Amino acid sequence: MTASPRAVRTAVLASLAVLASGCASGPALRARAESAPPPCTGPVVIGHRGAPQNAPENTMASFDTALRQGADWVETDVQTTRDGVPVLMHDPSVDRTTDGKGAIGDLTAAQIAALRVTVGPGPAEPVPTLEQLLERMAGTNATLLMEIKWQRRTEDVVRIARLAAASGARVIMYSFSADHLRVAHATAPELPIVLIQGASIAENPGNLPLSGIALDTTLASASRIAAERRAGREVYVWTVDDEESWQLMTGRDADGLITDTPGPARRWLDANCPTGRPAGPRRN
Repeated sequence: MTASPRAVRTAVLASLAVLASGCASGPALRARAESAPPPCTGPVVIGHRGAPQNAPENTMASFDTALRQGADWVETDVQTTRDGVPVLMHDPSVDRTTDGKGAIGDLTAAQIAALRVTVGPGPAEPVPTLEQLLERMAGTNATLLMEIKWQRRTEDVVRIARLAAASGARVIMYSFSADHLRVAHATAPELPIVLIQGASIAENPGNLPLSGIALDTTLASASRIAAERRAGREVYVWTVDDEESWQLMTGRDADGLITDTPGPARRWLDANCPTGRPAGPRRN
């Protein structure tokens, strides 16, 4: 089980108020060193692949930028190399995002390490491994929303879950695959699990003990969000990148905004902080 995102955000803000006085020059993943605003009861801001409109997606530079801009959480995608090393990339191949070619599952970790992520603004960046990101996040207040992409081998899901559980980082495992989540939960039952559902992929969770659900905007109606919250599940909505969407999903009482624009989302939410919202069910 995990504390609710709103409870986590309140704790983060309290910690940052203390850290800001002595850690203002530290890296963003260690602490967002800024004056902490009053706690807001609104949704958490989740940097989708970091801050992909400001740095190459799913790179350390992107995650650092998202947190520096005020993201409460960062989101990433985990694929596995031919030799079983989990790396951070959305697509099953390296073609779109890097200066290389080929399916990730056909390339070794050494071959992936030689590539550079070129999609997005800023200098090209290395492809991080999951272990590298977990090491950076361990001991911090930042939460990682970690998508387990479609894996060829069950042992790859087990390896991903074990790494996450052993890291000491705050991790929530999520996936479109109910089977992957079932394996991940059996491997690391202490980590929360979240099912992703979209218009084209919406698997039945069955008896999975979900702490939340991630819905695309086409599914995130007010009635659906309310039903999920009554069932004790938090709701994270993807991908919302403009004021109209932030306002709509905040009004529908979503718990998290998964966004490619975490900086603008944070500024909008701080300027339009909801007050007097009813506290729905939460898993603690």
